[in-house]
Amino acid sequence: MNLDAILKQNEEALVNSVCEILKIRSVQENPLPGMPFGKGVADALNYVLKLAESFGLRTRNLDNFVGWAEWGEGEEMIGVLVHLDVVPEGSNWTYPPYGGEIHAGKIYGRGASDNKGPAIAALYALKALKDADIKFKRRVRIIFGTNEESGMECIKYYLKHDEMPTMGFSPDAEYPIINGEKGILTFSLKSKFNDMKNSLILKGGERANMVPDYAECCMDYYEGLERDLEKFIKKTGFPLELVHSNDKVIIKSFGVSAHGSLPEKGQNAIARLVSFLYEIGAGSDEQKKFIKFINEKIGFETNGKSLGIDFSDDISGKLTLNLGVIKLNEEEAKAVINIRYPISFKGEDIIEKIKQNLIEGIYVDDIKNSPPHYVPEDSPIVKALKDAYEKVTGEKAYCFTIGGGTYARMMKNTVAFGPAFPGKPEVAHEKDEYIEIEDLIKNFRIYAYVLKELAS
Repeated sequence: MNLDAILKQNEEALVNSVCEILKIRSVQENPLPGMPFGKGVADALNYVLKLAESFGLRTRNLDNFVGWAEWGEGEEMIGVLVHLDVVPEGSNWTYPPYGGEIHAGKIYGRGASDNKGPAIAALYALKALKDADIKFKRRVRIIFGTNEESGMECIKYYLKHDEMPTMGFSPDAEYPIINGEKGILTFSLKSKFNDMKNSLILKGGERANMVPDYAECCMDYYEGLERDLEKFIKKTGFPLELVHSNDKVIIKSFGVSAHGSLPEKGQNAIARLVSFLYEIGAGSDEQKKFIKFINEKIGFETNGKSLGIDFSDDISGKLTLNLGVIKLNEEEAKAVINIRYPISFKGEDIIEKIKQNLIEGIYVDDIKNSPPHYVPEDSPIVKALKDAYEKVTGEKAYCFTIGGGTYARMMKNTVAFGPAFPGKPEVAHEKDEYIEIEDLIKNFRIYAYVLKELAS
């Protein structure tokens, strides 16, 4: 049976497997014995490894940090880097975020596009090549990470305990070929408080790399608060709500989630609430100072201009900034910021510029920096992917740079390749995340033929 027929034969099973793995809530949680990122993530890894074993592929589980499925022979190895962990589901889904339901030709669920759908498609592509008895001169190894959304510790563990691919790609972004990824800088702006008078409690956001869709504040009630809120809502159109709770009030702020690398696509619930709190002068004197700083130096900006870091370059474009998490109480405050900075800049220089724009009592802490990643267009992997993509799709391949971070940045000679097709909406990290079945199958075919070109 030829490869085309085998691919067609596997389409229904591929769709079913994607639906099944989407039912596993693989959000990172507190570690358990033998499960460094919690049970859900370990369950997802074990699901795919059992599936790979049922296909007759060689597998390995590296202590539930990471696992792989492999086929072929040879000294050189093509790596396909995917991840099974997902960001939290957020709220207001039309369909269950862990239902794996199909509606109007789309599979809905957290991780459908980022990155479980593409991961399962890559696994089925390797199965199809095996079943077609394609002779490999290089091995193909699909590496299943479990901590991509929260630090990529899984791949660091892999690199300490296993083999670096000769070259590879990560189907965790867009087509055609992403040979550059901006630097990723995550840090906290913090402040300590001593003044307990008129203090409030503010919290919002779940992850630094998600635009927060909810934030809330608990504060003392004052005469005229409802009037002030109504006036603010009328002026801004922001969906804020007030709920009485004994002698306190809860003010709720709603936004729209988006990927932290595309903060301009979301509507930041934290920024909306901070804007209102600043306007009414809420909080103790020290809290007011922190709220004022966040409102004036970050606010609704997504380019870092007021912090003096609105940098850009010709290779990768503009810096982006996301205010992802905030926690403020009687004793301290913390705002967690996620920045994607251009390839020609350094993370330490950006932090230094931010420090120059801080005020007394606010400081930078918890700095994590992942430097930019760039693979030249004339490298063997880029040339090979260009040729294979054009053969499979009949469309011209080209390279570009993104603000998102993929596993490609962790490996040599590795780029991001798919799964989103040009012109399609970005749904990763958003409510009602989905993958179109038509696109899933198209990816399945592309991976199969690309791997055939790279490995045989």
